[in-house]
Amino acid sequence: MALFSGGANKSKQVELQNIIFGTNEKKLMVSNEFLDEMTKVYISKRMKSINNAMASISTTKSPRTFFGCLDSIHDSLKELMALEKYYSFKKPVPTEFKKNLEAKKDKYVLAMINRAWKNANTKANYDPTAGVPRSPEQFGPILDEMIEFRDQYTEATFGHIDRFYTSVYEHSIDYVPEPEPEEELSEEEASALAAESADNAEAASDDGIQEFIPEDFGDDLVLHE
Repeated sequence: MALFSGGANKSKQVELQNIIFGTNEKKLMVSNEFLDEMTKVYISKRMKSINNAMASISTTKSPRTFFGCLDSIHDSLKELMALEKYYSFKKPVPTEFKKNLEAKKDKYVLAMINRAWKNANTKANYDPTAGVPRSPEQFGPILDEMIEFRDQYTEATFGHIDRFYTSVYEHSIDYVPEPEPEEELSEEEASALAAESADNAEAASDDGIQEFIPEDFGDDLVLHE
């Protein structure tokens, strides 16, 4: 990578300095050599973070870890993309890397889902040939963790999770059960309810209207019946 692909100039150096050091200076406060050195450190740190996160999303069995690493990669790429006007990166440049990552996201997501599901089956010592249904107690936690990141999935990847979910709960994730019909009252219960309602109405009539007078009203307040 080389500093200032379009040729060095003071304004770009100041802009780069402010990005690298998080400052808001109007002039260059460090030497060109020091700025070059610290820019390489800045880039190296973020590229290392991306490489570590990429290794994790390719191996983790935890949806939470997977999407946390994916967020970390996007954060680092955003910072590196801001340097493209100052540095000539080796291929792929950060913008291209991001496009490639987005294009392969479903592939990475599906692989993670399969690893997580396989791991849950291994932990539960589940034998698919035994004809025994999967237990919600054993498989519910990993399904809940997958569903927690629903906004990260495409229709295809979420459908993959839904198939696993159905194998445990025997219905899809978005299944809404029909409300149970209310039980009809027996003749005796209906009569008792009607009598109670009549008694309550009579008691309310005997009590009359409860009048509330705020404390700050004077004695000259008159209530009209």
